[in-house]
Amino acid sequence: MDPKKLKEHVDWIQHFDLRSFLSSDEVPHPWFPAYHVETANGSLAQFSALVLPPSIPTLIKGDGWDFQVDGGHPSTWTHYERGEVTKRVYCAFGNERGIEPLVIHRNFHGLRGSFFEVAQEFRLYHNLFHDIPHSRYLYFDDDGDESEAVKYDARSVQIRTDLLIRFCAVKQMALAIYIDSFRYSPLTLEQLGVPETRHQDLGGTHSYLVSVIPDTTPLREGRSKTLSRLLGKKYVMPEPIPPEREEKQESYPEFVIKTDATGKPVKHTCDPEKLANYFGKNPGEPHYLTPVFFRAEVLSKYYADPQKYSVEDGYLRCGRLWSIRMDNDHTDYVVVYLGDLGRDLSEKERSYWLSFNIPPDGKNISETNFRRAFLAEFADPKRPDLVFKHEYVRFQEEFQKAHGWNFFRPLHADDAHFFVGLRLPPKDNQSEFDAQLLALTKVIVDSINEEEIVKGVTTLAKDDKGITKLEKLFSARGFSDYGQRIRFLKVLQALRSKSAAHRKGSDYEELVKDLQLADEGHQRVFEALLNSAIDLVAYLRANLLPVQQEASHG
Repeated sequence: MDPKKLKEHVDWIQHFDLRSFLSSDEVPHPWFPAYHVETANGSLAQFSALVLPPSIPTLIKGDGWDFQVDGGHPSTWTHYERGEVTKRVYCAFGNERGIEPLVIHRNFHGLRGSFFEVAQEFRLYHNLFHDIPHSRYLYFDDDGDESEAVKYDARSVQIRTDLLIRFCAVKQMALAIYIDSFRYSPLTLEQLGVPETRHQDLGGTHSYLVSVIPDTTPLREGRSKTLSRLLGKKYVMPEPIPPEREEKQESYPEFVIKTDATGKPVKHTCDPEKLANYFGKNPGEPHYLTPVFFRAEVLSKYYADPQKYSVEDGYLRCGRLWSIRMDNDHTDYVVVYLGDLGRDLSEKERSYWLSFNIPPDGKNISETNFRRAFLAEFADPKRPDLVFKHEYVRFQEEFQKAHGWNFFRPLHADDAHFFVGLRLPPKDNQSEFDAQLLALTKVIVDSINEEEIVKGVTTLAKDDKGITKLEKLFSARGFSDYGQRIRFLKVLQALRSKSAAHRKGSDYEELVKDLQLADEGHQRVFEALLNSAIDLVAYLRANLLPVQQEASHG
């Protein structure tokens, strides 16, 4: 064997790497193996638990591990004195020494598959989500961003080290690390140049037994001449109890709030403590309610992730973590008040919004926002996508209440993003136009409740589809002026079919020419489609809802 490789092999068989690890304060990072087994060139088992620091001087003297892989289950301990029961003690984790598991081996006696479970208290403290299909637990930070906190398989449970260290600090418990390792060598002790060894190392926070002896096991005859075993443990003391929320110096960027006489942008910090208000704070400084303007594309990030964010009329929300008021009743831009940017957004989100900041250049807040914010009046939005969503939901609720069924079938959970993400494209863009066409068609045409609307209609043909069925419903009920609404649905379906859902060809070019799409632009055309959708919902309300219910909204 090469001298260098022989030296590495000799060090390895004597467990110098694990001996060094156990006698140090080192903690594996960024992932900590709370449970791990492997069988390459021997076998290694690693396990962990939490122990009370005052118990360490006693625990350190005990040979072997303080806590076994199958431990951690609740149990009752019975104490005897002279053969008589003196007391019975319930132990939540199966021992009276205050040792707590990080992972618990759930074993069902071979009747069901066994598995490892991360300690509930750890999961609850960090509010972890169990992502079962991907064998992991997810952690959510204050911005709503998710990351892996625990990942596991049949042979390993790994916990993110920083989350574990914080948990130990909060509980003021030491992290116990247990190791049991067997290693084998095809070389004899003489060939290795290593004497037969039985050594114990006992320190203040670690102990281990290591043996290097001839391997005389018959089953390994011919394959192993030397056997080495290390059985050890160490305790990592907890850090001081951290504050509930880490104190950090906030960074407040400067946003463009106006331009000077030469057209140069004028910026000011969004720090709420440095802004004026109606009560005399910071006189001479810009007011908390100074409008700041952004390109409409700033909302694209949030529309693209409807499971995480909700873009609403006048509000942007990230679950229940944070929300911010905004004026989104414009076609080409979004407005947020300067103080709200500093108060309601994190540093990360403020940096994101900063990249979309634009000068006012004569822009103003919407009438809707002015009435709501300064006149304390109720005001419906005017932007067509917001109006459509508002009217669509209102009609669905009223219709279901009046008739007991939904005119538009509720979207499947996997399709809910079509409605949530429906919006007026921020600019002319074929890809965005196609995506919004799919969404609008899915919400309207594909959702028509065909089974219910045809009940009582006697003029149906075998091959009639949704739009035709709706047309015959209108005809059977004697409605008037429904032709333009049916034409809108057919145009919408044709656009979806020829633009968004299939390869574009001559039929698509013809339709583009017919609708003057090339001249008007994608945004204007989709705005017209949204207005037609609003008109359709209004038509349905006027003709399908009881008069008194409609009157109640007058």
